[in-house]
Amino acid sequence: MTSWRSRVELALLGIVLVLLPSAARAQTGTASITGLVTDETGATLPGVTVTATNQATSVVQVATTNSAGNYTITPVTVGSYVVKAELTGFRTSTTAPITLEARQVARLDFKMGVGAIAETIEVVSAAPILQTETTTVGEVISGNTVQSLPLNGRNPGQLSLLLPGTVTYNPRGFTNIGSVNMNRPFVNGNREQTNNFTVDGLDVNETIDNRVAYQPIPDALAEISVETNNYAADVGNVGGAVVGMVVKSGTNEFHGNAFEFYRNSDFDANTWENNRSGAPKQERRQDIFGGTFGGRLVPNTLFVFADYQGSRQDAPGSITASVAPEAWRRGDLSSVSTPIRDPLTGQPFPGNQIPANRISPTARAILNNPVNYPLPNRTVPGGVTGNYVGETLLAIRAHQGDVRVDWSASPTDKFFGRYSFALYEDRRDRQPFPLVFTTRNDQPFHNVGFNWNRLFGASMINELLVGYSRTVVTAETFDWAGVGAGNALYGIAGGQPIDGLSSIAWGSGLTAPGSRDATRSSLVGSYYVTTSVVSTRETTGCLASSPSTAPSRGLRSPTSFSIRCPTRGAAAVTQTTRGRTCRIASRSSLRTTSGSWKT
Repeated sequence: MTSWRSRVELALLGIVLVLLPSAARAQTGTASITGLVTDETGATLPGVTVTATNQATSVVQVATTNSAGNYTITPVTVGSYVVKAELTGFRTSTTAPITLEARQVARLDFKMGVGAIAETIEVVSAAPILQTETTTVGEVISGNTVQSLPLNGRNPGQLSLLLPGTVTYNPRGFTNIGSVNMNRPFVNGNREQTNNFTVDGLDVNETIDNRVAYQPIPDALAEISVETNNYAADVGNVGGAVVGMVVKSGTNEFHGNAFEFYRNSDFDANTWENNRSGAPKQERRQDIFGGTFGGRLVPNTLFVFADYQGSRQDAPGSITASVAPEAWRRGDLSSVSTPIRDPLTGQPFPGNQIPANRISPTARAILNNPVNYPLPNRTVPGGVTGNYVGETLLAIRAHQGDVRVDWSASPTDKFFGRYSFALYEDRRDRQPFPLVFTTRNDQPFHNVGFNWNRLFGASMINELLVGYSRTVVTAETFDWAGVGAGNALYGIAGGQPIDGLSSIAWGSGLTAPGSRDATRSSLVGSYYVTTSVVSTRETTGCLASSPSTAPSRGLRSPTSFSIRCPTRGAAAVTQTTRGRTCRIASRSSLRTTSGSWKT
């Protein structure tokens, strides 16, 4: 009975929501315009045509006020717009250009005077557009700000640290070159895994540890929206921050840029460890280069934007390690003040001298092979730390880019499609001595998204958003010196799947020879499908529903709703949802299916 009643309540709720007007925010990072149109006496005006014209593309979006005088234009691409209201028998009212930000719900009310429609009243001075339609706490970072601020490593994710309530224990981690970024902010006391990063409304989270799989370059971003509290339900599936990045669109004018950021080690300080061991400073050369281009394919109709960035980093030089001195290799640890105890009897070895027959054959074989395990080449004060200096060589190669096409097919149909990719590889081809092995990482990422907005008459809009992401994270142990089957070479029983040596923990501050088998590969695929309907019909009814759950395959339904009754001319809806994959905002109807898998 309870299940039947819950399903009926959920169905009735959906029917009522279809009739409710809403100031919806599209999930693609776009904005919305909503408002009330009245005459000079304050009476509401139905049937008013409200037009928003993008100043960069001349693309027009139209809405009509309902019988209560309300209108909503959504979704609206971020940028500068002129909005006008027209009705026969009244003078046309026009705004000055206004700037819309990502996920903004801008309220523009019009008061129209009696007169000929050819007469135009332009509002050249008005109060700033305040965020009065939502309670979301956050900030929008403009594309100009993103490009103007100096970002070490050109990672736009570090801008989230500028907001109140965001902290990190590792600021340096936000400056690394890479595809899958392991560093994310801690927001309002939540763990870094509780954030959600999106590009044009599509998730770009690596689902194994919710790392950030992709971030566009600063030059490609129109805006970054960072919401930290009171999110709308269509994105509120996390407890931390919702970081929405919006890729630029092409315009009627052709624009582009080229860049090269060069960095070397000439003004870098040496590390404390290298100075202590008398090792020279490690060299470094880093080049980050690329460009953007955007413009029209068909004026006022079809636009394209593309960007590319390549990154190269080479870091040859010296690095320190700690190896056993010659006396230790013979069992003479008399230089150590701590008593060395016999593991069989628990008693100290006399004089801290370990008999030769008590030294493991495997340890003896490693210690007596100075080619693979060399003797110290530095004298350091107070112990063995950093008593060997060897060569190292790190090489990083990364490529990424985006292509976005926007098509205004008709006054009722708007499309965009985007493809993004990132390729990342790092190789450390040398370590201080042969028994210190390296790990090579390869992290390709691909993402494709498609959006279709369809206007059904004057009172209903449908939005379809489809996306797919593929993230591969591969790490492999690299036997850079050609040691080969080290276990067999040094008498460790059992075979080994890869070349190298099993990890051996020496202790006493010595660099551990060998390595764990770090060879691994994980494939993460995720899909995202959303369809939503926004209706601007008038209603005076309301319905309250008790919490319910109605799961279906591939879709987690919302588990709680709350609605407050609207008043005529200012309808309002509040909905809350608990669940990760179904997202419901102040919209008439929304179905979301998303998922992921890994191997």
